[in-house]
Amino acid sequence: MDKRRAFTLIELLVVIAIIALLMAILMPALSYVRKQARSSVCQSNLRQLCLAMNLYVLDHDDRTMPFSHQSGMYWFHQLAPYLSAKDYKNNPEEHLEGVMKVTFCPMAKRQESSEASFYGSAYSSWRFMGGEGSYGLNLWLLPDDPIYAPEFPAANFYMKYSDAQQRVPLLGDSVWVGSWPFENDTVPDDLTGEIGYPGYPHGEGYFMGRFCVDRHKKATNIGFVDSHIERVYLEELWTQKWHQKFKPNDDVSIP
Repeated sequence: MDKRRAFTLIELLVVIAIIALLMAILMPALSYVRKQARSSVCQSNLRQLCLAMNLYVLDHDDRTMPFSHQSGMYWFHQLAPYLSAKDYKNNPEEHLEGVMKVTFCPMAKRQESSEASFYGSAYSSWRFMGGEGSYGLNLWLLPDDPIYAPEFPAANFYMKYSDAQQRVPLLGDSVWVGSWPFENDTVPDDLTGEIGYPGYPHGEGYFMGRFCVDRHKKATNIGFVDSHIERVYLEELWTQKWHQKFKPNDDVSIP
């Protein structure tokens, strides 16, 4: 007699169970690999921005750009020509999709134009003067600042770019365009930047909070003056040499 072979219901259920088990094992690994890939792209973006800043200071007598709230004059406008994006400088809103995508960490999506907030978070970009991005500048490297510099000790600023040693942070993941970190700044209550004061308040004790954002599993990417990039755990932000008089603080814990 001709016997037909087929799966029994039990065999089919066993196969399905094995596939489900393998998926449960593989999905976290795939998610980890995906996040690692995004972090690598983030580091590549920061390196390009750091290299652009180094080219800028070579053309401007070892000085960074003046701090300005004029359109086309902020740091990301000024770096655009050094990233082969000259048109972005005076018309950033029309040229966000090109080379200047390097101002976005892949973990931080662009805000919708209808949203009211100018401030970013761990997972969304900031918007300012037509530009958008998710990295912030160490503003202790911008001494030519008639707007905010009078609020801070003049001795903290790096008056020339070459005064900053190679391990001075230049750019990093941030909820705002820049900040002036101090060693005694408080740890934010919310590491996503999505709750409370947007962008973290402009005031004594809060400036490090703009960089202390949980975008890469309790770590952040930092680009340094010599253009090298590091993944830095959030508590280690307080041990970097942000300004001339900065004293590393090891007594910081992240919730």
